[in-house]
Amino acid sequence: MSARPPRRRWRWRAGIGAVLAGAALATSATYSSATSRPRATPHAAHLSGAACAANRKLGVLTFASPFGFDASAGILDVEAAIRLGYFADECLKVTFVSSPASANPVALVSTGRAAVSGEGSAADFLQAVASGNSNMVAVATYGDTSDYAILTKPSITNLKQLNHKTLGYHPALPVAIQEMLAAAGADKVQLVVDNSYNPLLLTQGHFDAIQAYQSNEPITLRAAHQSFREYVPSHYGVKGTFNVQVMNAGFVRRHRQAAADFLRAELHAFAYCATHATACISGERQAAKAAGVDYNAAHNLAEWRFEVALAEHHHLAGKGIGVESYAEWTPEAKALVTFHIVKKVPALPSVEDPGLVASLYRGTKLIWPG
Repeated sequence: MSARPPRRRWRWRAGIGAVLAGAALATSATYSSATSRPRATPHAAHLSGAACAANRKLGVLTFASPFGFDASAGILDVEAAIRLGYFADECLKVTFVSSPASANPVALVSTGRAAVSGEGSAADFLQAVASGNSNMVAVATYGDTSDYAILTKPSITNLKQLNHKTLGYHPALPVAIQEMLAAAGADKVQLVVDNSYNPLLLTQGHFDAIQAYQSNEPITLRAAHQSFREYVPSHYGVKGTFNVQVMNAGFVRRHRQAAADFLRAELHAFAYCATHATACISGERQAAKAAGVDYNAAHNLAEWRFEVALAEHHHLAGKGIGVESYAEWTPEAKALVTFHIVKKVPALPSVEDPGLVASLYRGTKLIWPG
């Protein structure tokens, strides 16, 4: 697997009732909790009768992956939750859609054609809202550090050396990358849009530097035995987030318990796969194979382990993974205005719901099955 498209453009999941039907979203492959392979773990206790009945009334919830069968947080854990039966334990029917019909998934969530999605960071989500996708709410943030990075040729020993040199980036350039360059005094960098998402262009001499995810392109380059330098936002005092889960605001208002139960099952699968990484990668590989999709197991295993470590070591102190806060998001919100990416960001209480995932934990222990 080579570099993946930016999550802000591609990460999306889906909704309920009529808006969830397969006809609404053309797909290349689906994988359903109703037809999934036998689970690897036994059933946990089910919800109470009334709560279970309420969830069953919703029909099928569709998860639309932002990048197919990728072993990223927010994708692998959903696939695993289907396969292991965790959504079924919450009396939810969930279908995994590996390829969406639209390259603008947040618009589908905002308009109600989908109920659940995701973004790469708080800044990415806020940009999407500012661009008009206003009927969304962020419900979980996996980490309070950025997954973005700048990769350079080995000869670049300081980002300031990128002045008058080329940096290939995926539209649009993340604010965390802009903050890094500004902090380093690199204000004369030649920015070039790169739609290939091929990190080997760096080592082949096409660029002096490239935008990257810490959990993706460096893995590809190391596997190819290529030399490079990596610069990450935290080294420059730049605060950020990674893997923001997003839901349709109307869905959360009308079916708040079901929204919580979806996240509960997903986070339960995250914890399982954090401990049983090889088994979860094997399961996702089988699902990809059944869908006729190529799958690089070694790359995906390394990617998953990196993102698990990122989440486990960089989440809110004393809280469970996924719990978010307004304070955690504030630096990125301010940076978007400072760097003139948006004129104004929405008030965080209007677009972020910190209480939803927080209600799923006692301290750092996820309440399962609820």
